[in-house]
Amino acid sequence: MALNASIDQIASNLHGWAPHWLPAYDLNAYAAKVDAECEYGSDMMVAIEVNAKMFEEVAAFVQLCGAFASLNTSVALQYMRVHESEDELGKALEHSAASACQTYTELLELLVDRGILVQRTLDPPSSV
Repeated sequence: MALNASIDQIASNLHGWAPHWLPAYDLNAYAAKVDAECEYGSDMMVAIEVNAKMFEEVAAFVQLCGAFASLNTSVALQYMRVHESEDELGKALEHSAASACQTYTELLELLVDRGILVQRTLDPPSSV
């Protein structure tokens, strides 16, 4: 299965949580880049590295969707939107689009750096 198809399946299972503006990044190109830049000599180690990076992409995609969802009260969501400016969001997306190989992890980091999203402080589990 192509990696982009996996993200599309996740997006459809989120039942409309994916923001309309969220770009569809080419995760196959990113996987190829990770593979090419990986310095491991073992094919198995390269595969583990690629799989780890793809897991990070899926997690970032889900966190981005949750941060921009209208009802994002789940404790599983790590980010929330604090800056409502569509202009600032557009500028961040423009900046992200200039990257040679765009990723959801980089977009998430950029939105945090620009103050559009903040990481939520999670309440520690209560001891029973």
